[in-house]
Amino acid sequence: MRSDGIVFGVLFALALTVIQRVLGFARGVLFCHFMTDQQLGQFSLIYSWLLTLAPLAVLGMPGTFGRFLEEFRQKGSIGSFLRIVGRMSAVSTLVMAATMMLFPSQFSWQILGTGNQIDLIWAAAGGLILLTGYNYLVSLIESMRQIRLATMMRFVSGAGFTVIGVAALWLAHPAWSTLIAVVAFGLSSMLGALPALWYLHRYRHDLCDCVAPLKTRQVLGRIGPYAAWWWMSNLLQNLYELMDRYMLVHWSNTDTVANVQSVVGQYHSGRVIPMMLAGLAEMVRGLLLPYLTAAWLKGDAHYVRQQLNWVIKLLALGLLVTGAGFLLASHWLFDTLLEGRYADGLAVMPLTMVYCIWISIAIVGQDFLWIREKGRWANAVFAGGLVVNLVLNASLIPTYGLWGAVIATALANGIVLVALFWMNAHFGCRLSSACWWTSAIPLVLLLPPWPACVATASIVILAASTTFYFSADERRQFHQLIQTARTRLGF
Repeated sequence: MRSDGIVFGVLFALALTVIQRVLGFARGVLFCHFMTDQQLGQFSLIYSWLLTLAPLAVLGMPGTFGRFLEEFRQKGSIGSFLRIVGRMSAVSTLVMAATMMLFPSQFSWQILGTGNQIDLIWAAAGGLILLTGYNYLVSLIESMRQIRLATMMRFVSGAGFTVIGVAALWLAHPAWSTLIAVVAFGLSSMLGALPALWYLHRYRHDLCDCVAPLKTRQVLGRIGPYAAWWWMSNLLQNLYELMDRYMLVHWSNTDTVANVQSVVGQYHSGRVIPMMLAGLAEMVRGLLLPYLTAAWLKGDAHYVRQQLNWVIKLLALGLLVTGAGFLLASHWLFDTLLEGRYADGLAVMPLTMVYCIWISIAIVGQDFLWIREKGRWANAVFAGGLVVNLVLNASLIPTYGLWGAVIATALANGIVLVALFWMNAHFGCRLSSACWWTSAIPLVLLLPPWPACVATASIVILAASTTFYFSADERRQFHQLIQTARTRLGF
């Protein structure tokens, strides 16, 4: 097995991800079109809870791949490592799914605010098993630095979700829309796992031990603390991402469950585009961690700091441009394509876009702490943000409803980003001044669409023509990246 180079791998991933995000955008719009706001709210809550439960179900074990797979490979014990992690992940996932199926009413009340959605919880339990298997394989393939294959898996999963979900919603009875969407999500995870299964079977002999097999206690003794902190990280970050909608369900003054779910559906419509940006950041984080880890193990701390600075600035600028373009088209999208049914979602989308860019930068920025095996401090930042988010939501939602949830989340995300930058600097990764003011530029998206686009274009011109945003070394690296892309593509 040969690893992909970081430049070509990231270029390939970004190119295919653009297509995947276009499909995801189309899927989100069509889901809004075919489903009522109540059904959309139900699906949003189940989908978010599945993303929260999936990493918890595997005890954080696959999260250790990016940091430890290369270490165990160099020791000749990769087979033992993978068997032990895989076995523990499978057992814990089945226990979690069985718990959901045995206590569906309790899970239904926690997730949806009502205890009578038994069929949705059973479907979610099946989807949880498929999703955790898919996530396990993606983490493994990324840790092997097979970026193209990992990207292909995401593409197959996303495209499958779009095709299966939209076709089923179009053909089936509208009353089954939420259940159909949940089942389609589970099936798409199974499809996305197929490329990895083929690849691992082909190279199975390269995944065998070269020395005496390790015992479970030996593996857990090395990865246990890291896995525990990674598990806690997933819990905190997913609860953090879910908090505003959970608080809307259980803290809103809306009189009925159906109305509360409709409010969540409106919120989901305004988050369709911004959450695409956050998903891109998760992908960049997963791709970046194995490469930075390899450089750190070689003792090249300067390269790690340089690459993280460069990636944060490039990511922020790219998300800003993408966000401005979508905001420009948002009124046509909501008023024409969605027939004005999601006016509240349109109203909150600019601020939602801003806070999603902030949390996207934070997601990538925490990689340094995990490379240094200081993940507990990244967890501390998100734990503090979770408390702030909880307090602000509890204070604002009863009075301001949906807007209270959005404002609370935006303030919490800003605090998390600043705290994470400070924590990186404390542990030896001082970010450039451009990274700090990069955090403020998404605020231009709160302007009306055309002024926001003009301001964004001005920032791009400034970044391209001066060294105020990108340093001379970063500009040179960017030109080399473009030249590599042209060479690879035959231009």
